[in-house]
Amino acid sequence: MRDKMKKRLWFTLLLLMSIGLLTGQTWIRWFNFGGLCPGPFDSSRAKLCNVIPAIGGGYLLQGYVELAWGDIPAYANNVFWKLDEHGEIVWRRTGGGNFAFNSIVSNGIDRYYCIEYDNMNVFDAEMNMIEHYIFHTVNGFSASLYDMQYVEDGLVFAGMVYGGAVVIKTDFQFNVIWQSSTFLAFLGARSIEPYGDNWISLSGRVFTEINGVGDTLWTYYDPVDYTSFWDCTVSTDERIYLLGYYKLWEVDTTEHNLQLVADNLPAFDMDLHGSIDILPNGNIVYTGGRPSTGPILHSYSPDGVHQWSRSYDISGPIYFGTGSKNLLVMPDGSILFCMYHNGYVLIKTDSNGNVTAIDDPVAPAPTASIICYPQPAANSVMVSVKSDLVGDLGYSIINIKGQKVYSGKIDGHHREQSFELPNEALDRMPNGIYLISLEQGKRRIAAARLVVFK
Repeated sequence: MRDKMKKRLWFTLLLLMSIGLLTGQTWIRWFNFGGLCPGPFDSSRAKLCNVIPAIGGGYLLQGYVELAWGDIPAYANNVFWKLDEHGEIVWRRTGGGNFAFNSIVSNGIDRYYCIEYDNMNVFDAEMNMIEHYIFHTVNGFSASLYDMQYVEDGLVFAGMVYGGAVVIKTDFQFNVIWQSSTFLAFLGARSIEPYGDNWISLSGRVFTEINGVGDTLWTYYDPVDYTSFWDCTVSTDERIYLLGYYKLWEVDTTEHNLQLVADNLPAFDMDLHGSIDILPNGNIVYTGGRPSTGPILHSYSPDGVHQWSRSYDISGPIYFGTGSKNLLVMPDGSILFCMYHNGYVLIKTDSNGNVTAIDDPVAPAPTASIICYPQPAANSVMVSVKSDLVGDLGYSIINIKGQKVYSGKIDGHHREQSFELPNEALDRMPNGIYLISLEQGKRRIAAARLVVFK
């Protein structure tokens, strides 16, 4: 166990060197999804998935956008934002296609590993694709992998193989080194965490411990319906905690049982289930909320005493990141978690869940709108614009292929104004569906769908 701990400490030191001095500042960042997807933005779906320390410092935030006509995706891609320690965008990249990534890890030097069920994508530090690998079979069966951890000699995954929850270790060429025996699964194994020289995982109502060569040491099955284990974490003193539906448990590894830490957890909803981690002071922190309350961060002591709950001024229903890496506790105790709803939100708090920077407010979605009428348009189109933003405004018309067919400037600086679309624009628009975007400089601040039928 000491050798394993030394390795973990070495990797932690390497990681700290890569993330730099990410201390002392708290903030909320809110950005819209404009410009991420060709075609009508209001027909697209977008969500956030994961946030991890970025190679070279700052943070890497990952999301997913999809434009679909009915049930047929016309465009789908993953999106990556490199953020500095203040939460400001350094760059944005797209890549990986088709489905949202379930989990992301890095080696802290020059590689990111992104898993989406049976697809592994390997990127360099600038998110250029290096390799794409498909787990066609694992010991003869198709794999569906959800969570993963980086170790110095490979990757350890939690997921599902042939209908059973399973833990798998591979080398960096994705050859299977070992595979655990399967355990009962409804959605496959959802979480994998190192525990000394061993590994712990959970699925639905099942918790299991696996040794370093893939042998199952013991398994706990909770007979209570709707217990729903969601996530697990390990403290520095090797105490294991599980987050479930309205409940928080500690694992008794001697008696092979669970001890209830807290019941009736506040503001917890199945659709807004969260993730769990440990603060440097030993307290437990988890995300959970309801549409009526918005995003909430909670903390409990190891003996089940409620420490605090925090709600943030985020309007409307918001959903936590869908990936396995959506909650991040930094060495200084600061907490990051990501959410999405008509844009993406990344919050960094102090160790007490507070956002304390009084001169660093939420970056709101721009107060602007653009509408077109009549719909469908034939011989003429009126455009109505509202904007609280100052400065020159313009507009662009984009077809379903993502091609710009027309652009123009908007005269004047009135908060509300209307104008008729030039005939030249209509002449360039055959029958179809278009996106008309309102722009300030190079930034899209609003968009609407325009249907043309002459």
